[in-house]
Amino acid sequence: MARPTLSRRLGVAALLTTLALTTAACGGDSGSEASTGTDTGESIEEPSAEESSESSESSGDLEELEPAEFYPAVMGALQEAETFAFSISTSTDSAGAGAMDMQGVMRYDDGGIDMEATGSGQGADGLEMIMLDKVLYLTGAGMGMDLGDKKWLKIDMSDPNSIFGMLGKSTDPALMFKAMEEPKEFELLGTEEVDGVETNHYRVVMDTAAYAEAMEIPTQMSSAMPKDIAVEMWVDADNLPRKFRQELEVPAMAGGQASSSTTEGTYSDYGTDVTIEAPPASEVSDDLPGM
Repeated sequence: MARPTLSRRLGVAALLTTLALTTAACGGDSGSEASTGTDTGESIEEPSAEESSESSESSGDLEELEPAEFYPAVMGALQEAETFAFSISTSTDSAGAGAMDMQGVMRYDDGGIDMEATGSGQGADGLEMIMLDKVLYLTGAGMGMDLGDKKWLKIDMSDPNSIFGMLGKSTDPALMFKAMEEPKEFELLGTEEVDGVETNHYRVVMDTAAYAEAMEIPTQMSSAMPKDIAVEMWVDADNLPRKFRQELEVPAMAGGQASSSTTEGTYSDYGTDVTIEAPPASEVSDDLPGM
């Protein structure tokens, strides 16, 4: 099996890191379809749009959330909505780096996140991914891998020895509550309309050390993270996130230069019908070559 190119590996890693940070930050989407899926395999089917109490517009008047209630309120609203679509874009100022995008749908509940998404842009063109029951499926072509007659690579995110273990932890709401329930800084910046929905615009700063400890991030990884993690979030009257923006400063490593990344995203289509299916077993490989 062929080893993936460096740009592909970096692109996939960046998209997965973006996913982990975004699910932890509870960011969002506009304009994505609310239902995608593969042909066969295990699936999770969500309530139909008629059965859902959530709509594309929020109800009631905006009320300012206090720091201690912010994340519980947002997480509770996400879990009540259960499903949503998202669109995320990440760019860096590193030499030769370009923008990477991800669009898809998610299902959120006490057990974590199920997701289906596609990636595009620098190092991630053609990437498809499915997350179901703490198992991640990635297309070999999207990762620049030759999987032979298999299309999908299967990764167990619950395996503590896996390099994708942190991504699995990031989908556990209990850990996210622990990491974020006491922000270091919290500020309401004002109100703003996002895709026709009135929202409160917040800036939330988390202490990286506390975040890394709660999420059980290895020291060698957390040491490369900035001292603080700041996220801007736009939240509607139902406490549902509609937009987020995050800028990260990445320290210089191995003689390289420091860089920064900017991630923006929106969420939409709350509570609409979503079906997420695992790929057919005949198309799946669990051999992780060259990683």
